[in-house]
Amino acid sequence: MKKFLTNQKGTAILIVLALIAMLVAVGIMSVDRSTTDIQLSYNQLHEEQSFYGAEAGIARAMVELNKNFSWRGPIVGEQLGGSKYTVIVLDSTWDSTLADTVIIRSTANREGAAVNLEVWIAPYYFQPFIYAAYGADSIIMRNTSCIDSYNSDSGSYDSTVLPEGGDIGTNGYIVMAQTANVYGDATTSGGTITLDGSAVIHGDTSTSEDPLDFTVVDVSDYAWAETNSLAPSGFTGSYFYDPTTDALAINNDDTLVLSDGVYYFSSITLGQTASLQIAPGANVTIYMTGDLTIGQFSSVNPGGSAVDLTVYSQGNMLELRNHTEFNGAFWGPTTNVIVENNTNVYGSIISASVTIENSACVHFDRSLLKLITTEITRMDIVAWRQM
Repeated sequence: MKKFLTNQKGTAILIVLALIAMLVAVGIMSVDRSTTDIQLSYNQLHEEQSFYGAEAGIARAMVELNKNFSWRGPIVGEQLGGSKYTVIVLDSTWDSTLADTVIIRSTANREGAAVNLEVWIAPYYFQPFIYAAYGADSIIMRNTSCIDSYNSDSGSYDSTVLPEGGDIGTNGYIVMAQTANVYGDATTSGGTITLDGSAVIHGDTSTSEDPLDFTVVDVSDYAWAETNSLAPSGFTGSYFYDPTTDALAINNDDTLVLSDGVYYFSSITLGQTASLQIAPGANVTIYMTGDLTIGQFSSVNPGGSAVDLTVYSQGNMLELRNHTEFNGAFWGPTTNVIVENNTNVYGSIISASVTIENSACVHFDRSLLKLITTEITRMDIVAWRQM
């Protein structure tokens, strides 16, 4: 019996030792698991910090690009918290197929965790003619005047007219009265919009839009136009042109046709029932330093598309009165424009002020939306990926 009990004690000791070993193993495994979890958490934290660091590099590069569109970096080893980011910029000098697109690559690392981001950036070019009418100071509409839109690329006014898309805007104020109608949006950059009980804006209204940039056309453009003007070699028809002053006049009932190209004038005067026309298939750009005066029942680019004629003016006044017709896009930051008495404008008017009244209408040609300048207004992200 004593021998049996002695053997049992030995077995108990072995069992206890085995249990202790198991508990120690479990403890070691738990500690190891905890250490691994902690390490994984740190790795995830460092990866997230690296991701945010790489994003910061992209944001920094975007700021630099929008301050200077020709900026190409690089940014090397920039510290952000506990991470560092490096940015390189690739353009058409690296790959000619990029054209005007820019690629930004940003790499950031923290404690061995690295993240690589890539974004594709494209320039947004200025569109000068996105409004039917825009006045730097004001828009005034009265007495059955109207704004709507059509698309000369798709057909005539009658076949493509829409009760929308004819937007108006101003850096100042808008006043509408006496059954004036805007079949589009009306916006200001902080100014008021005032309607009497009979006027209607059929689209949206806003008083917090960004002001229009009128600096897109500067003095150097006019100097270039003066040097490259086709006047009078591009003329066909009846006219009076003074090469000393660059003044153009078309007398009553006369017609002048302009061939394709750029023209520079100090002023343009059309007599009654006179017509300034654009040759078939031609595209004409006119730069003026003075006023455009249009007599009653006269016309500019009659029946033509607005994209065929663009007028840039430094003059003070444009009056379209008494059954006149204007087909084109007019840009005059210092020009006060009056459209009245059954006159129709097919295109766009951008000027210092615009007054439309007495059954006159401006019909925005939506084909003008395809016109852009070489002026870059900002750089936009068009694609993004983590590499």
